Amino acid sequence: MKKKIGLACLSIITVASLSSCAYFLSSFFPTHSSTITSIAPSQGDVGDGYVKPAEFTYDLQDVNETCGLINLESVGNSKMLVIPVEFSGGTSFTNSDLTNIHNVFFGESSDTGWESVSSFYEKASYGNLKISGEVAPVLKSRYTLSSLTSASKTSSGDYRPDLLILEEFSNSSKYASLRQNYDINKDGYIDTTIFVYNSLIDSEKGYWAWCTSNSDYPSTTLPTVNGYMWVSYNFIYGNQKRGSSSVPYAAYGLKVDGHTVIHETGHLLGLDDYYCYDDAWDPSGKIEMHSNNIGDENIFSKMALNWVKPYHVKTDNSVTLTLRSSALYDDAIIINDNWNGSPCDEYIAIEYYSPHGNNEKDALAAYPGNNYQMYTKSGFRIYHIDARVAEINNRLVFQRYSDTLGSGYYQVGASNTPSRSYLGTEYNKNNFKMVHLLEASGVNTFKNNYGTSRPDYATNSTLFVQGHSLKATSAFFVNGDKFNDGSTVGYRIDIGKCTSAQGTITITKI
Repeated sequence: MKKKIGLACLSIITVASLSSCAYFLSSFFPTHSSTITSIAPSQGDVGDGYVKPAEFTYDLQDVNETCGLINLESVGNSKMLVIPVEFSGGTSFTNSDLTNIHNVFFGESSDTGWESVSSFYEKASYGNLKISGEVAPVLKSRYTLSSLTSASKTSSGDYRPDLLILEEFSNSSKYASLRQNYDINKDGYIDTTIFVYNSLIDSEKGYWAWCTSNSDYPSTTLPTVNGYMWVSYNFIYGNQKRGSSSVPYAAYGLKVDGHTVIHETGHLLGLDDYYCYDDAWDPSGKIEMHSNNIGDENIFSKMALNWVKPYHVKTDNSVTLTLRSSALYDDAIIINDNWNGSPCDEYIAIEYYSPHGNNEKDALAAYPGNNYQMYTKSGFRIYHIDARVAEINNRLVFQRYSDTLGSGYYQVGASNTPSRSYLGTEYNKNNFKMVHLLEASGVNTFKNNYGTSRPDYATNSTLFVQGHSLKATSAFFVNGDKFNDGSTVGYRIDIGKCTSAQGTITITKI
């Protein structure tokens, strides 16, 4: 889904770079509740030339919270309150429809055409995140679809029907007890809220799929909405077609399709989109849950959400490690001698991909919703991640990078969309990518092939397999053999034996 443009902090019209189909930041900035000063990872598994930290210094959810965005907890038991929405004079949900909504969010894998939100994230997190919840009584809006559309038009010409439905929900007494039950951590906010509306999809009028946050202050007596999803039932189940295409939004016929709501749930957890909104090349290679709604979460997402603690390689010689499939095991490597102990830094990230687990369905066949297909073979995915944290003032103006979180406001500085980067120069905005998948060919085909008839997306040949090697060069690093921050990468990566389920890699100081 494409992210909508929204209003951000303190009534300044600025886009927050958190989301899909939209994650707008709330319009107030609470003070960050704690100061994180340590930049050394606590030691867990230690070997010759590497350490696997027991804990991160901070993670992406900590960063987001400094700007008032309270994400769905990514570790432990999290709950979702799902509100079906009907419009006056419109079609009513049937019992079967309500069962479909329940199944796509909370059902077993077998209840769906692929995975439910709950089953996907339990697998993606290696059991660290268990999502449950319920489908609440239907919210019967006083608005007809036509009157809601008319009333929701903003002064800028955009349509925000979700805001009027949110107001109706907030003012309804029948949801009061549920609101209490769904504030698990007792912070005054419903943990997360999903509005599933019963109308056709019309992206121009605001009937689409996105996530955003609400600006209401928390209340422990009657918890308010912070992060929420707005999504049409037709993204879950139905036969509405994509424009002139014969392919429906919900692609699995008589079984519900979770691809869109799984993608959106990632934004409720705090993840950004990895494609480019500026209609330019996609640094992630498009074969991503947060680019084209397919497959498992990539290794950066899993680290950012605190599901994976990577091997941090730092050596004067060489280190050889074997990684198991990241679809099944929490194995990963990062490379940067000056790593700050957080997933929010700049480094090379390495995982071993295999077409198992959450990848399997979309590897066996292209997803009908967009015709992209996961890799059918196994191999290493190697990323250049630039998720350094930028300290900002209350108008979302970049001030400086920081390795720690103090009492101010912070965001990841780079984005895969240049216009959404919090950086100081046009050079940085255009060239510093948050999630850039490197290619075994040594050629940046995503960038070079953009706008041509040649493929500008990842394929099996993108993966690194036995015999491949990688050094930092200008093909992928704008500073040649250096990271974006100017420090030297300083390592060569050589790929050893690879099987369907694991691969061996040697990292050598140069």
